Amino acid sequence: MVQSFHLTNNEDQISLYAGLVTSAFAFAEFSTGVLWGRLSDRIGRKPVLMVGLIGTLLSMLAFGFASSLPIALLGRALGGALNGNIGVLQTTVAEIVTEKKHQPSAYAIMPFVWSFGSILGPLIGGALAEPCNNYPHLFARGTLWDRYPFLLPNVVCAMILVVGIVVGILFLEETHQEKRYRRDIGLEVGHRLLRFFVRTRRADFLDKSTDAVLDESRSLLDDEPPPGYRTTEGSPRYPSSRSLSPAAPPYNRSEARITWQSKTPCTGIQKTFTRPVVIHIIGFGILA
Repeated sequence: MVQSFHLTNNEDQISLYAGLVTSAFAFAEFSTGVLWGRLSDRIGRKPVLMVGLIGTLLSMLAFGFASSLPIALLGRALGGALNGNIGVLQTTVAEIVTEKKHQPSAYAIMPFVWSFGSILGPLIGGALAEPCNNYPHLFARGTLWDRYPFLLPNVVCAMILVVGIVVGILFLEETHQEKRYRRDIGLEVGHRLLRFFVRTRRADFLDKSTDAVLDESRSLLDDEPPPGYRTTEGSPRYPSSRSLSPAAPPYNRSEARITWQSKTPCTGIQKTFTRPVVIHIIGFGILA
């Protein structure tokens, strides 16, 4: 793609420009990761994740329509700046899977999906790039695909992202402890759609089963009870007894205030970059 911009004929400089395009996404994501994490604590996890998907979609469209190196750099940087939510995603998984014995299996899904995408993405890009040269019987010269030869793979990935955005809006639940009880219109619409499809599938089955149950209940009600069970006496009444549970201790406002202050999470940049976090950052930096 960088070679198609006709910046230079020197292959070493082309490799340098290609490296800039690749690193623009990572640098922008690194610069905004902490900011997105703080924002997710204020507005919730779901809005931040949805903004990340929408940002990736816009980035791919901008990258597909890029006709020069600055536009390509801008598109990749836009995707990284709006998609710095890896930490938010890990926090969401931790809030969904609360039992520690299931957390290793849950965390293993994210590297698997990332690796699968890293394999599938280049295959889509290589197969659909420059469609007028690779598939001349489907894509004619002089069309939009000829003017922007790298637009088609980005459009296909954008369509996949649209599906992910729709699924996220309709079925992803908020996991933040304080924001999870607020009203979510998208989630309500998703539940209505699920009830509608489930209702249409089970309508015939419910009608048949309901008729069978009604017939059986009617036959039981029509039968007369045995003579020994005919009685007009009510159930025996027992006098009410006081509760034997111990009385609750008196409420101490000062102790409750101290307990609440001790459970309040600490904020600040010095509490964010703890020793384990710094060690993980250095380790991932060495591996990268």
